[in-house]
Amino acid sequence: MPQRYFIVGITAFAALLLYIDRVCISILADPIQTDLALSEEQKESALGAFFFTYALFQIPVGALADRYGPRLVLSVSIALWSVVTAMTGLAWSFGALFGVRLLLGLSEAGAYPAAASLIKRWARPDERGRFNSVVSLGGRVGGAFAPTLTTTLGKLLAGVAIAGIAAGESGMNWRGVFVLYGVCGLVVALLFWLVVRDHPPEPHPEPTRVVPEQDSGADWHALPPVPPGAEPEIGEHATPPVNTAPPPFKRQLITLASNRGMWFFGTLQFCNNISWAFLVTLLPTYLKDANVDISLRSTIQTGVLLAGCVGMIVGGMVTDAIRQRLGARWGRSVPIATTMALGAAMCAVLSSAPGLWFAVTALALMAFCQDLGIPSVWAYAQDVGGKSVGAALGFGNMLGNFGAALSPRLLGETKRIGGWEAAFAICATCYVIAAICGLMLDATKPVEKPTSPPA
Repeated sequence: MPQRYFIVGITAFAALLLYIDRVCISILADPIQTDLALSEEQKESALGAFFFTYALFQIPVGALADRYGPRLVLSVSIALWSVVTAMTGLAWSFGALFGVRLLLGLSEAGAYPAAASLIKRWARPDERGRFNSVVSLGGRVGGAFAPTLTTTLGKLLAGVAIAGIAAGESGMNWRGVFVLYGVCGLVVALLFWLVVRDHPPEPHPEPTRVVPEQDSGADWHALPPVPPGAEPEIGEHATPPVNTAPPPFKRQLITLASNRGMWFFGTLQFCNNISWAFLVTLLPTYLKDANVDISLRSTIQTGVLLAGCVGMIVGGMVTDAIRQRLGARWGRSVPIATTMALGAAMCAVLSSAPGLWFAVTALALMAFCQDLGIPSVWAYAQDVGGKSVGAALGFGNMLGNFGAALSPRLLGETKRIGGWEAAFAICATCYVIAAICGLMLDATKPVEKPTSPPA
């Protein structure tokens, strides 16, 4: 098996762990509220704290991955968020819980920007969509199965005391779940450090030929001779690119902030995440208002999120195929714009759904369309990012997570004023804006103009 496939696989597993650690607190929120005697406002504040530090540190940690390598940044990130996850199990008050949630957002902030930088180094341009879909799929699978896994572990560990504290009045050992997840994460961090490398191995010391990647911000790879007509394995035999040091952070930040494409990219993710966050925050409330039994709610939510997983797999193949046929410009923007437009259509259907299962079908299609476009979003950042891929994806993710942080409050207030029909109208509008921004993206225009080599 080519080594780059293994690199993608372990990165996807890290993403799976990331989403389990991120999502599990929403499943355990009620037991935590009971045992720590939190008010409803305190519970909501603790849940929302994560998104603010997660958003704010996207660019800085992404820039660190560009400068010091994704292997180091991802290994440290996994270790840190695992320690913080375990610390959550030791929280004794609202202040302690709020603090560890802020730390979790900070420690997880660099995961996806660093992963994007790693994939850029190992994948050919025509593979990036598929590789991105596998990594993103890992996160979605973790989020889909976190409810069932977390609930099961909480019940199995009911009699186990953590730091001398057993399960409280809730009867759910949420402390043990957090500590167990944290320990597992430390093992994954060590494994990641031991087996992952920033670049593919160097070729054998024999005559080489140089082949450029055919995309913006291209790196140059020295390749060993290959038989006539054979396709060289760029991601497998490439030497680390020459002069790959990213510009200073201040220059990266100025370059990103002054680039029109980055603002279309960020606005796309901001609007997109307002709509997507509904699926992982308010969907159970929507089902509760539809008089769905609590046991069926989790099943429906898992099914909807699994539909997104299917979209993620298909999306990687779609964006690579369209890129080969239409080129980088439309190969990235067309899948993004189309999937966002389809998401808007599903929200319009939800506004007038005649029955529960009709609405559930529309929700599943919404999740499918949403995740169908995600590999193209990642690939765009890799195509234009050049030496600053981590910072470029971090810029979009930062604005996207501000949208996710805003979503529950915005849609919740809209629902209280105008009902779920008004909330879905907001989601549809956001998807339309995201589709327009997607059409404006041009993957042939790098964020930083390439400099001419000295004569």
